[in-house]
Amino acid sequence: MFILGAGAAHPDNVLTDETLAALGVNPSPAEKQLLGRFGVRARRTTLPLDYIRGAKHLDVLEARKAATASPTSLAAAAARAAMAQAGIAPEQLGLIIADCATPYQTCPSEAQRVGGALGLKVPSYDVNVGLGAIPHFIDMLSSWKPERVPEYVLCVSANTPTQQVRYGSDTLAACLLGDAATALVISARHTGKLRVRASFAERDSAVRAPISIVRSVSIAPERLMPEPLLRDKLSASLLRLGAKKGAFLVGPQLFAGDTRCMASSLSIPESLVSSPTAEGGCALGSSAGCALAALWDRLQAGDEVAIVHEGDGNCSGALLEAV
Repeated sequence: MFILGAGAAHPDNVLTDETLAALGVNPSPAEKQLLGRFGVRARRTTLPLDYIRGAKHLDVLEARKAATASPTSLAAAAARAAMAQAGIAPEQLGLIIADCATPYQTCPSEAQRVGGALGLKVPSYDVNVGLGAIPHFIDMLSSWKPERVPEYVLCVSANTPTQQVRYGSDTLAACLLGDAATALVISARHTGKLRVRASFAERDSAVRAPISIVRSVSIAPERLMPEPLLRDKLSASLLRLGAKKGAFLVGPQLFAGDTRCMASSLSIPESLVSSPTAEGGCALGSSAGCALAALWDRLQAGDEVAIVHEGDGNCSGALLEAV
């Protein structure tokens, strides 16, 4: 199984710490400690800043009307970037699999809407597995019989959680979340830049997801995985994947700050840790793919990338080797 292209798309509007403070978002000392674990310094949003200032964002339907982009439009942009890297045209795709925790509709599926935006009518469906969407997609396709995998598969994750944040009352969500989309072109028949060497996907029933989305986003601090447990799980996953010393690490993007701090204890230089959430905010399942896309041009033959996800009840990982 090979990854031929990785693309990402972000909205233009940026919410810095200073911008949030001007909106009245002022974390308490306890919240600041948690925000250090997230490691987010700025967030990308599809909402005009004037809209957030005026509405404090209490009505998701009104927010969507004001938004400059939707999950579908971001996903289509990321998909076009991934296909350009892979050197294929949209009509060569045989399957689209999507993840979207913030869909505007549930029928048709997000994958079908992305296909429509690309002018395609191919088999398309959604698989929503939380923040671990990217390694889950890789493991799922790797488990299929190669002859059953279409020639080219597009996997996308697109999320716009800032359209469902209560900026006037939910400090953690306001400081953590950002909007983004990512896309991978995967093939079992054609060699690409990255070969999948190992993968896994499991469910940890002892862990409850700290982020929930109904009409608005909420974060339960008591459900955040403790740092010592997170370190142990990351170490165990890297051993399980067989990642060599010096591999690039795409860790749990919810805990980008923790991952950078733990890098040395995991025998990984901090410079090899990819965490675009620091400048873009956590975009749920999209963030890991954005991290891989950010690494793409740095990778040379023989380099390894370990993608490891933990923290929301889903455990998944993938080891990729540049060829």
